[in-house]
Amino acid sequence: MIGINTRKKQVLQAAIELFNEKGFQDTSIQDILKKSNISKGTFYNYFSSKNECLIAILEQSRYEANLRRHEMLVGRDPSDFDLLAEQITVMLHINREQNLFNVFEGIFNSRDNEMKKLIGHHRLYEIQWLSERLIDVYGEQARPYTFECATISFGIQQHLAVSYRVTHNVLPEPLELIKATLRHIHAIILQMMETKQVYLEAGNIHALKNRLENPPITKQELLARLQGFYERLNTDSGPHGEQFTETLLEEFSKEVPRYAVVEVLLKSFNEYFTDTSHAVESKELANYMWYLLKKQSN
Repeated sequence: MIGINTRKKQVLQAAIELFNEKGFQDTSIQDILKKSNISKGTFYNYFSSKNECLIAILEQSRYEANLRRHEMLVGRDPSDFDLLAEQITVMLHINREQNLFNVFEGIFNSRDNEMKKLIGHHRLYEIQWLSERLIDVYGEQARPYTFECATISFGIQQHLAVSYRVTHNVLPEPLELIKATLRHIHAIILQMMETKQVYLEAGNIHALKNRLENPPITKQELLARLQGFYERLNTDSGPHGEQFTETLLEEFSKEVPRYAVVEVLLKSFNEYFTDTSHAVESKELANYMWYLLKKQSN
């Protein structure tokens, strides 16, 4: 019997393909039902609307980006400029893998203000993440300026990419594009730190953080969800899947989970379940575990 997470993943993949083929506006729920070979009841068991389906796609791309970026940090210096460039490219690669650029462009050219706000909100998560990472690179003294620099970086990146595509007739190589963007940001942030001039001030950052607060989850809630996940593991997960999950349960049951141990376990946990029927739920759980682990270390 097909697993519930496999079926949800199947619906999301069908939706992505249709949004690219027909455009978001011209894709109906009936189209998604037909392509994914599910009933209307099954679709509404997962999503209340087509918009919510796209929200789930964007959430999954963020989950995947977060996991890949966390894994890149293992054993490396967070202040490494090259590491930051590699991490930024992660979302570019994911968007290309799923052809999300076409979906975004179609929405921005439409009159659907609700979906435009949704895409904008998705971008704000990236701005917040980059703002925090710039602090790792330039130090705490850069904090008043990193939000503005993160915002500027996306504008620079977008315009460089468009100009490169027009002049070279090909998409720019992601890592080279990001390195070029960061060279400009380096000059800007040093100038801002020297002059102490900023346009987007602390109030803007506070408002953003209120909007982007991570979904609240306590250690007890995580343990309950992880225990439920463990109990639902079926034969396609194998003994290693059960072992990874059981060990993570043991670590998070401790008063203070060991950061280094969980860091290694989460990488294996994520990789192991990637091609199983538990992929969607395992990514979500891994993100919650990273969230609590980071919260503990701050």
